[in-house]
Amino acid sequence: MAFITLNKAHFFHNLDLLCAKAGGKTKLMAVLKDNAYGHDLRTMATLAHEYGLLRAAVKNIEEAESIDDLFEEVLVLVDHPTCKTLSPSISLATHSYEALQALPRGASIHLSIDSGMHRNGIKEAQIEAAMELIHEKEMRLKGVFTHFRSADELSGELFWQRANFERAKVKIKAIAQTYAMPFIAFHSCNSAALLRVSSIGSDDYARSGIAMYGYTTLHPLIATYDLKPVLALWAEKLSSRILKKGERVNYGGVYEAKEDELISTYDIGYGDGFFRFDGSRPIKMADGSFSKGRMSMDSFCLGGDAPNVCMFDDANPLAEQFNTISYEIITKLYPALKRVVI
Repeated sequence: MAFITLNKAHFFHNLDLLCAKAGGKTKLMAVLKDNAYGHDLRTMATLAHEYGLLRAAVKNIEEAESIDDLFEEVLVLVDHPTCKTLSPSISLATHSYEALQALPRGASIHLSIDSGMHRNGIKEAQIEAAMELIHEKEMRLKGVFTHFRSADELSGELFWQRANFERAKVKIKAIAQTYAMPFIAFHSCNSAALLRVSSIGSDDYARSGIAMYGYTTLHPLIATYDLKPVLALWAEKLSSRILKKGERVNYGGVYEAKEDELISTYDIGYGDGFFRFDGSRPIKMADGSFSKGRMSMDSFCLGGDAPNVCMFDDANPLAEQFNTISYEIITKLYPALKRVVI
């Protein structure tokens, strides 16, 4: 049966690096959204808790409820406003004034600020009205945050957005003091920003996602880091056979044996979330061997007869071949594939 291994030592190594950049374990929020970037939400949340992280962020309420017993706070980043009664440890990211209007009185929230990405968030001109509404509805404003659009690129936009967020922080802190609001946590750095800046400044913590799992899209001219990929995908042999010279294998027969050769079929296909390859270019496995022909929904062929083969332990080469990013390679993997912590 195909399976995924999760390297605990690599995960903790990455967290050591990120926490050192952020200023300690209390200064890092683990972003575990989308099934922990394909790694398995509960497994990675348990490891993050074991490491000593206190906060996590997820995609939706369902994800939050599955791990809220492990953290002091779980922030829901994407879900829609709800009147559902939630655990006191769960907070909702609020991305617009309309969302504030839709949420029930007393909701626990983090207010999103549009510092220049122009995807979500309250604009600076709306801050006063938003804070007034939060006060009127007796909401628990636990945090205020923003998101950077170009932290990994060779540009100065990160620092422009950071300055915009700092200006918003000053306004929010002054209004909060007027309303006698309790402590508000501010956070802005994603993985790329955290790796790029010298410190998180006056923020209370950073949010790290992809870097925890061993990847960064940070331009190498800015900085390089010894991040270690956590996930490896393994396939198990289904059958073996001798492919005679001139015989062709799998759909379309796009691979033809140049001589008699031993090949095997393995139990990973595009139905398991691996990118479908059409046989026009072979796909390189972690051990340097290459695929033979097209990938099917549930299987693919490879030379030799190894009982198990590691399809990848680093998503970057695959991302280059499929013209995408490491995020997509790992998040597409079928959630039901067995995960094994090593």
